Amino acid sequence: MVQISQLSSGKRIFDYSEATLEKKFNADFNLNNEKGKAWELAEYLDRKSTPKVDEQPPIEEAPSIDREPSVIEDITFFPTHDDPEMLTITFRSCLVGVIQAIVAAIVGQLFIYKPVINFLQPLFLQITAMIFGRALQLIPGPKWWNPGAFTMKETVFASIMSATARTGAFSIYTLATEDLIFQKETSFLPATAMLLSSQLIGYGWGGLFQPILVYPAQGIYPQVLPSATLFYTLFNEGVNASDQLKFFKKMFALSTFYEIIPTYIMPALQSVSLLCLAFPGSSTVTDLFGGVRPFEGMGWFMLSLDWMLVGGSGPLYTPLFTLYHQVAAWIFTTIVLRLGYTNSWFGAGKKEGFPFLSVSLFSSNATVYPTREVINNDGTANLTMIDTIGLPLYTATNALTQVFQSLSISSAVSHVILYNWELIVATIKRKAHGKAIDPHRLVVQKSYRDVHLSWFAGIWALGLILALAACGKDSGLPYHGLVLAVFFSAFLILGVGFVSAISGCMFFLFPVTQMVGGLCFPGNAFGNMWFSTATSVAQALNMISDLKLGQYMHMSPAKVVIAQGSGTVVGVIVNYLVMKSVINTQREALLLPSGDGVYSGLTLQNYGISAVAWGTLSHSLYIPGKRYFAVPAALGLGLLLPVPFFVLNKIWPNKTLAKINMPIFFGMVGSGGQGLCAGKFTSFTLGFLSQFWARKYHHEWFQKYNYILSAALDGGTQILVLLLSLTFQGCLGFKVDFPVYFLNPSADIPRDYCYLAEEIND
Repeated sequence: MVQISQLSSGKRIFDYSEATLEKKFNADFNLNNEKGKAWELAEYLDRKSTPKVDEQPPIEEAPSIDREPSVIEDITFFPTHDDPEMLTITFRSCLVGVIQAIVAAIVGQLFIYKPVINFLQPLFLQITAMIFGRALQLIPGPKWWNPGAFTMKETVFASIMSATARTGAFSIYTLATEDLIFQKETSFLPATAMLLSSQLIGYGWGGLFQPILVYPAQGIYPQVLPSATLFYTLFNEGVNASDQLKFFKKMFALSTFYEIIPTYIMPALQSVSLLCLAFPGSSTVTDLFGGVRPFEGMGWFMLSLDWMLVGGSGPLYTPLFTLYHQVAAWIFTTIVLRLGYTNSWFGAGKKEGFPFLSVSLFSSNATVYPTREVINNDGTANLTMIDTIGLPLYTATNALTQVFQSLSISSAVSHVILYNWELIVATIKRKAHGKAIDPHRLVVQKSYRDVHLSWFAGIWALGLILALAACGKDSGLPYHGLVLAVFFSAFLILGVGFVSAISGCMFFLFPVTQMVGGLCFPGNAFGNMWFSTATSVAQALNMISDLKLGQYMHMSPAKVVIAQGSGTVVGVIVNYLVMKSVINTQREALLLPSGDGVYSGLTLQNYGISAVAWGTLSHSLYIPGKRYFAVPAALGLGLLLPVPFFVLNKIWPNKTLAKINMPIFFGMVGSGGQGLCAGKFTSFTLGFLSQFWARKYHHEWFQKYNYILSAALDGGTQILVLLLSLTFQGCLGFKVDFPVYFLNPSADIPRDYCYLAEEIND
């Protein structure tokens, strides 16, 4: 028997006989003798570092992150052969990529100013890139225009370019908030420098951390698996591609046509709460069992029949061990937040009349805090007005959420160092054991040159230079503060990147970066926004995720970087132009508390509120002796949380208790009551059906169809939602409402019929 992989505990993941492995080798590498590129079986076994079980030495590889073994198996079903001559960068792949990047950037930027933020998701862009590319291949022309069939790698290149542009630079929020809320405009050149700098700094860090976060086999990136599966299926790569493609087409069409029902015709199906229907006048029932509106409730036992709400958390690809943590965290969150609210922790709970869930700032009488009145035009605090109005308060649940977010981020850093120190050192010294390297990395390494780390260092340096140039006197942040923000992000990327790689969890880092910026450089709201912008963690994680996708698809690393760089330039220009256009033409609507139904500035208003709290009032709220000192103190406590579980893992490596992952747990706790909770219960249920029941009892079906089902549901849903947004739901400035009836209640009635406390006054 040949052992393919092994946990650090010495436990086998799965074995193959020599004959089985030879079959897999022949299928994967396709031998391709006519091109002279076949690998010998002996070389395959050697590169895989797979000695026989009897000869298997004890733990030789660096200790790995605690992980779900069954997820590791999933990547071995991707083909491990490569055709280095497959076309990637062509005129048509660039054309498709640029057109999609422009559209994705426009839609993504436009939805920032809508009541509900939405982006063109990667799977949507991957499907449309393939469709457009195959349409172009039908147009005859010279070889530079039509070199043949539109290839898989051309599709990957175009989709990475457009996916990079879809979310845009995080710094656009700073520019838009300064313009809209504080009437502080930034001209084109400084704005462009600022937007590019945050992207380049993030990409530089992402490339520099690539040997640690991308090359190791343990970094699975579950959120990337549906995309890789989709590409191989659409281009008939792999032994099951034909059956998978038929299945994908059926499920894609079904999900596309079905989504019109919960999105437009019967929106009440988005969230069905029997308890809310039975007790519509109870605020307690709403707090626990509601959740269709932002900050309405926890969403317990709520059935959602809308994949847009259910699929956002990735139930079909989230590893089982992550699901265990998430469910435990959801239970813990509900108990603690409810206790904090009913007992009025932090002096802002039920007794004082504060809402159960909210991210707003409040005055002591539970009314919304007048943020604009306490800020001067230069971003500093208006002390006279603050003395008159008083300091702001958070709801008890919001303060607790900030504590948990601090615990999750700092524990991620210490968790990674404790569990992976040897691997990190070995990787830096380039002495990582062969079994620790992703087999797809070995395929890429055989065919292509790596982008040298010095190039990523140069990208990082260019971004820092642009940031320093854009950080003028009116930014509110000193130059050394900007440099500190850039280096602080390295610790966040390392910790959060590792945890995301094994679990698929995404952390809400924004409050932590605001907190550190506010405590280190207090007194200016603008400076706080600049500090948050300079951390560039999101950009780095996007780069790392795309590099991993490129690795699975056996793309040249240089071409992945080119795709991201091209998408960045397109996105920056489009983001700025759309931002200026919307704010200049819709300023009055954006400044309304709830918008005008078509446009809403709530996202920017909340960003400005956070900047005021941390930037101008941090030393009045968060230092020792103040009301919210527990929030920064949790950063220090979080560093210690993984230690006892690490010790338990060393003493009893097979004990369940020793496998507890504190960053994942508190990351979920910190986001437990945020946003829409309507799809959580259904998402967790489907997650267990997929990752436990289907994987264990229907393993062949799971390996063949699970990830392609996720891709089909996501892709079909996203296409229909976008079309409805553009045609009937006001994105283009007009609306066509479906008639009101029980399953399509009017705007003043919650779709789950759960009523907020202030609406029923109980």
